[in-house]
Amino acid sequence: MIVGLYLEDFSLLNKITNKLKGKEFTLRHIKDVSKISRDISIIISESKIGKCEIPQIRPENLEILELRIRCEFYSCHNLIAGIDPGGTTGLAIVCGNRVLFQSVFDKIDVLFRIIESIHSEIGINSIKIGTGSPPERNRIINSLRKHSAILQLVNEKSSGSGSHTAAATRIALRKEMSETALVYKPKNGEIAWIQQESRRLSKGLVTIDKQLAHQILIGKTSMKDAIKTYTKRIRTTNSN
Repeated sequence: MIVGLYLEDFSLLNKITNKLKGKEFTLRHIKDVSKISRDISIIISESKIGKCEIPQIRPENLEILELRIRCEFYSCHNLIAGIDPGGTTGLAIVCGNRVLFQSVFDKIDVLFRIIESIHSEIGINSIKIGTGSPPERNRIINSLRKHSAILQLVNEKSSGSGSHTAAATRIALRKEMSETALVYKPKNGEIAWIQQESRRLSKGLVTIDKQLAHQILIGKTSMKDAIKTYTKRIRTTNSN
């Protein structure tokens, strides 16, 4: 796939070149718009080129530029996002059986910004979230509440092993939905496990209370923040 670059901003040109380098794209600089080769499939330009029948993309969030190019080239518009929750969260964007984009995220707020950009610049029909790892899953659900109409939970059982992006791809491609409600009610055993984990992760210093464990499981806070909150609470109590 040949991608034409018609950009006067040299800094932007360098950023885009670095982003697309190593992908499946052949980059070609355009100097004269009156002599654009017909071999070019997509043009990236800061402003619309008049009387040009080649599809054009105005770059916005460069993190999803490769996705926009593929969507334009393959005429893909009914996008499905698959999310594999966990300490490292996998994301896959598919259309039909075609995988268009894959990435991993250590921070949910970064994942949220990418989803927002994709939905704003291209559009997403459905966001499928795996049922594994309740704390991370519910933090993701909470961050995407504004898109609740297109959120779906997918049972991850028997989905096989592999990378986070491979798991996210399987989630996106699965047809059956989970019966698990988006409004999650933690069980006593799950709360107790979170408390045990807090003691392990704090190296035996604290065991958070049930209320904070519940907040973790429903995605209202993270384990790190819960341990900080509980430690601060104990220090304040002891100093009084």
